[in-house]
Amino acid sequence: MEKMINEQIDSAMIPEYFDIIKYISSVEIEQGVLEHLAELQEQFDVYLKTLKKYGHNKALDYLLLSLYNELLYSNQIETDRVLSPIEMLDQQILIKKNNLTKSDICKLQKKILENTTCPYPTGEYRDEIVFVRKNNEIVYVAPQPSDVSKFMKRFIKFYNMSDDGLMHNDPFIKAALLHLLFVKIHPFIDGNGRVARTLHNQKFTSLVNNTYHTDFVLSPLNISSSLYINKDSYFSRLAQIDFKENADINFGVNRWLDFIIYMYEEQLYQSNKNMQKVGKVLSKLK
Repeated sequence: MEKMINEQIDSAMIPEYFDIIKYISSVEIEQGVLEHLAELQEQFDVYLKTLKKYGHNKALDYLLLSLYNELLYSNQIETDRVLSPIEMLDQQILIKKNNLTKSDICKLQKKILENTTCPYPTGEYRDEIVFVRKNNEIVYVAPQPSDVSKFMKRFIKFYNMSDDGLMHNDPFIKAALLHLLFVKIHPFIDGNGRVARTLHNQKFTSLVNNTYHTDFVLSPLNISSSLYINKDSYFSRLAQIDFKENADINFGVNRWLDFIIYMYEEQLYQSNKNMQKVGKVLSKLK
């Protein structure tokens, strides 16, 4: 088995270091995706207004329940082992610094995995080859360990960048692109998906606060439950995007963005229903 795996890795295209900011900036967002995004933004505007009317205390109770649900499903996307969200609530605490750092990311991964049976070192970038396997076949080999730090420096720069462009200022687009890049770099041996989704939520929350002049500490909308239900499509969309210099990624990234927009639409629908249910329950408890 080990020989077969090594042969598959040897035959795979292991990404060599390249400028991921240039790579992602080469994407032109299609008109259909922009129209889909505009529809989502309208729905999200209504959702935020509803949440605001909900009242501070009830909104906080609702967001905590939403966070519990997010952690529960995020844990199950890559594994059937269900970890207690109660033990992992700290993973969602926002990084309060203005800029994300390597230390922030490593501490986050260590926190996420501290109550698991992970046999690998945590809290540091990997020093070995990692790969993604589906049905006993390797479908993706991550960059060489020697390139991880270089890739992550550019990732952190992209995370912290801000300008007038859609890719840097729109909460839905920027968070989805960061999610994609982190999973492709795969800087850790384990926990990459969970860290990617947490960073996704953190950047999404920060940009929502900037765009809508809100002050959320917890993400106002989480999509891991929708990703879990659609996890075959989730992994498929990620796998369809080549991670190498000068790759034509326009089609794949647009499909990824459109998929994430659908996930947010699904969650908006569920969240609006859940808010009404939670509101009724809380009212009876008062």
